[in-house]
Amino acid sequence: MNAPKDCQPDRDEAYWKAMPKTLPPPVDFLAQLAPGYELRLFDAYADTRFFIKDAQGIYRYASRIMHLAHGFADPKGVLGRTDHDFIPAYLADHYTRDDQRVLAGEEIWGRVEMVMRHPASPDWYVTSKIPLRGKDGRVVGLAGISRDLQKAASIASPFVQFTPVLEHIRDHFASPVAVEDLARFAGMSVRGFQRHFKKAFQLTPSAYLRQFRIGKVCQLLVETDETITTIALESGFSDHSHMSREFTRAMSTTPGAYRKRYSGD
Repeated sequence: MNAPKDCQPDRDEAYWKAMPKTLPPPVDFLAQLAPGYELRLFDAYADTRFFIKDAQGIYRYASRIMHLAHGFADPKGVLGRTDHDFIPAYLADHYTRDDQRVLAGEEIWGRVEMVMRHPASPDWYVTSKIPLRGKDGRVVGLAGISRDLQKAASIASPFVQFTPVLEHIRDHFASPVAVEDLARFAGMSVRGFQRHFKKAFQLTPSAYLRQFRIGKVCQLLVETDETITTIALESGFSDHSHMSREFTRAMSTTPGAYRKRYSGD
């Protein structure tokens, strides 16, 4: 509703003619900022990593926590490098496969994956990636954000209700884990738990547990000399054959071939 005429501010005709008819598009404002200036806000979160890569997988921006996590004192230590320059090959190859999907135009949201928390110490993170497009619409790179899974689960919806579930899997993945017990930890019915868990993590509880175990197998195959049978039992699989089937299905290679490929890294 318009204000009564006698309540409207007294403005002359020249004033109203000088007023812009529409607001300028946001890009005009953002173009005035120094490159990367607004991205510094990501440095406020010690459990969150933000990064930008070009189409060749080279880091063009990375938040401060990423540099520190990979042992670089220089705040620009990650820039100009690829994952293969400072991350174990078995993890770098995994990231590269995901990057290729994003560079093809796909978006990845809420993927649970193993990340190097600090040198030689992998941990679990929730990662999302989106393609970045140039003015002509072509994909020219990608942007991603990763957050420590345990910390995200402790304070952020929709993960918060699953904190005791994730802690149980982290601490007891090598033992039998029943969905019924996980549902009880979350205070839900089994059916409700499975539905809400999949919505939050894009994985069923069983698939999440299997992925967690496979990630542990990858680490042990590369970083230890333990037999494959021992690794299977330490990772929660019933025997060598069970682990080999699940591993080959997930990684498209056998445990032995995987170890041979990456044991030199």
